[in-house]
Amino acid sequence: MAIDRSKEGSTVRTWLNKCGDRELFWVMLALTGLLVFGFTVFASAAPMGPNDWELATVVAGHDAVPEVERKLGLSPCLVPNSTGDTISYLYNVAGAKGSSYLRLDVNAHVDAITVSQDPPIAGVCYAPIRTSLPIRTAKGIELGVTIDHVIKLYGEPTARFSVGPMARLRYEAMYDRSYEWNLVFRHGRLVEWTVATED
Repeated sequence: MAIDRSKEGSTVRTWLNKCGDRELFWVMLALTGLLVFGFTVFASAAPMGPNDWELATVVAGHDAVPEVERKLGLSPCLVPNSTGDTISYLYNVAGAKGSSYLRLDVNAHVDAITVSQDPPIAGVCYAPIRTSLPIRTAKGIELGVTIDHVIKLYGEPTARFSVGPMARLRYEAMYDRSYEWNLVFRHGRLVEWTVATED
C-alpha cells in the first residue's frame, strides 16, 4: 500500500499554522535551555587550573620587553642567565607592609614572573618600580595570603610539599601553552608566587 506523502506534509503545515505565538515562545524557550545546558557542560570540561598569569599588569607568556618596560619602567638591574638567551628584570617594590621583590625572566616574551618577600637573586641590584601598582595577581593573590585562601581561588594543587614551617603548592595546566605555578608559604602565609610558561 502506497503512503501519500503529500498528506503528511499538509499535516505538518496545518499544525504549524495552528501554532500561535504562545506555542512558538515555549519551543524557543526549550531550545534556549538546551543551548545553555550544552555550553555549561562544555565549560565544565575546560582545563582546570589557576588561569592566573598576570602580575602588576604584566602577562606571562604574552608580554615582551617593550610591554615590561612600558608597564614597570626601565630597569638598570638586568641579569642574563648562563646561556645569555634570557634576561631577568629585577625590581624593588615599596609597600605599606614592607618591600617586596619582582623578577621577570624575559626571552622572546615573559617566560616567568616571581614576586617574593626575599630577593630572588642575592647580591644584585633591584630597580624601583616606576608605577604604584598593587603587586597582586589578576585573581587577587598577593604576598601574605593564607594557604586556604589560595586553594579557595585556585582549587586543589597538582602537588603539595612541606618541611617544618615551609610549604609549597604547585599547579600545572595547559591553556594556550603549558603553565606552572609555584607558591611558597612560611608559617601558612604566602612569601613567594611564581608563574612560568613554555611554548
